[in-house]
Amino acid sequence: MFITKKHLSRRTFVRGTMGATVALPFLDAMIPALSAAPTSPFRFGAVYFPCGVWPATWHPEAEGSNFAFKPVMQPLEPFRNQLVTVSQMKAPWGESVHLGASSAFLNGVGPAVRRDGRGDSFGKIESKKTVDQFIADHVAGDTPLRSIEVGTEDMGTAVGACDGFACTFFNTLAWRDDESPLPVGINPRVTFERMFGETDSTARRFASLKQKQSLLDSVTEETAKLERSLGAPDRAILDEYLGNIRDVEKQLERMESRLGTITDNPEAPVGLPEAFDDHMTITYNLMHLAYQGDISRVFTFMTGHEASDRAYAFIGIPEQHHTISHHGNDPEKLAKYAKIATYQIQKFADFLDKLKATKEGDGNILDHSVLYWGSGMSNGNAHDRNNPPAVIIGGAQGRLKGNRHIVAKDTPTANLLLSIAHLGGAEIDKLGASTGRVDL
Repeated sequence: MFITKKHLSRRTFVRGTMGATVALPFLDAMIPALSAAPTSPFRFGAVYFPCGVWPATWHPEAEGSNFAFKPVMQPLEPFRNQLVTVSQMKAPWGESVHLGASSAFLNGVGPAVRRDGRGDSFGKIESKKTVDQFIADHVAGDTPLRSIEVGTEDMGTAVGACDGFACTFFNTLAWRDDESPLPVGINPRVTFERMFGETDSTARRFASLKQKQSLLDSVTEETAKLERSLGAPDRAILDEYLGNIRDVEKQLERMESRLGTITDNPEAPVGLPEAFDDHMTITYNLMHLAYQGDISRVFTFMTGHEASDRAYAFIGIPEQHHTISHHGNDPEKLAKYAKIATYQIQKFADFLDKLKATKEGDGNILDHSVLYWGSGMSNGNAHDRNNPPAVIIGGAQGRLKGNRHIVAKDTPTANLLLSIAHLGGAEIDKLGASTGRVDL
């Protein structure tokens, strides 16, 4: 018997100038001859929304399947068959009005020490390992980046601004272990360079930007050689992936041009978007590239930090998000509160659309993923930890049964986290304050 199919290593990189490397998407040529059906990797992503969601605009009335979507969750209806939403859970206080909501989102506990504590333990940066990192232990494999942590704003180090804790807690969703926070990166240019091997000093990045050299232009010769060795279906997949990289490069260039970052000022930020909508779009597009190129299989995205002073003037809300969340049951403020959350859900839905449209193996990337969107509180007006929004979407490689609204009255959110860990293959017995598992 003659076996003529060529086998391309799963970890083939196209290398260019200035240290750039382009990881490849999942291709048919990476499946050895006579092998079983291709196995696509499992992916996990968590998206955090600050200041809560008014429950009446989010949670369905009916339990079980075929429920009616409430207005804020409405953009997710096209994904009904791969969607599970959970209501009536209880999120932990996390020792803090605001900081505790986000810092406990993925581990169910938040800071390990009390704000009013005394002695050597007070002020320590310590929490508990988060669900994303348990999943990364199981699925990261030989990916270039074990996990990616991104956000849109940095709390900074302002004294007194972080509920009496170190501001690291405000800027972190993910913990590698109990003493190793993984703060979010808010600069898309830096994230892009991490993903494609170009990270360097600010001065070198300015030089690169001034040269207007595209990452793809630097690898043109190698990609042309590779494409000649691929079949038509693989060429189509590779062309789509390279096109997506090109689109992200153009987005970065437009944002940097508007910001005037191509200057001689070494202190100017390189790649930080001026418009929040641009920042949201480019960050989700980078996470799509991370999945498509198998650069990373795990990400966390903090769309804003708790007590955010961000305004949403571009959707007609000039007031700060945090201010609007303290609505006092005023109908006009409640409408704005819901509008902010709906905008964020629409951006998430756009990301899901891209994953669903990206073919991979025997399906698409969404079929092989689990995405968790939620907040650490429900009614921001009272910092209420009861009944926070929580939605899980994706095929989970056939392990998640969708079209369900689960009512889990008084169940700690840590139980949901434990269930998500098991979906990702992390067979752990307990996570944070978990008392069992939600039936996903």
